[in-house]
Amino acid sequence: MTRPNDDDRIAAALVGAWRLVSWTIEYPASGRVTQPFGAVPEGLLVYSADGHMSAAIQRPGRARLSRADPNAVSDAEKAAAFAGYLQYSGTWSVADGNVVHAVELAMNPNLVGTRQVRHVSLEGDRLELRAEEPLESPGQSRRHRILWRRARQSTAGSAA
Repeated sequence: MTRPNDDDRIAAALVGAWRLVSWTIEYPASGRVTQPFGAVPEGLLVYSADGHMSAAIQRPGRARLSRADPNAVSDAEKAAAFAGYLQYSGTWSVADGNVVHAVELAMNPNLVGTRQVRHVSLEGDRLELRAEEPLESPGQSRRHRILWRRARQSTAGSAA
């Protein structure tokens, strides 16, 4: 069991911005492993010192919409564009070695009001978040492993 001072240490280490390295999902029943946003996904995870967080992940190379106004394109084109993107934000806390995201806003409306619990492993500038997710089939689950690296400090207007 994680001691309270361990949770404080983890919380202090999480504050800042993180760039996505990889996201894999393992299906223990079959041994299948997937990469939901491809082999080289893009993402940014931000934990603020005041307890807010935001996560955005996308498949690289998403096609641009055919028109500047997203409301002027077909539903199929919108669905294809947004299928390769995930975003949510809210507040965060650390308990028992896990970071808990209390989701307030999300691209997927089913996430709003949920608590996303991730086990934390930190090593230097690397962060691993793991979660077990039950599936609709009784007794079935899948395991998420999301790797991040601390984002380099940027100056206003430049990417890190």
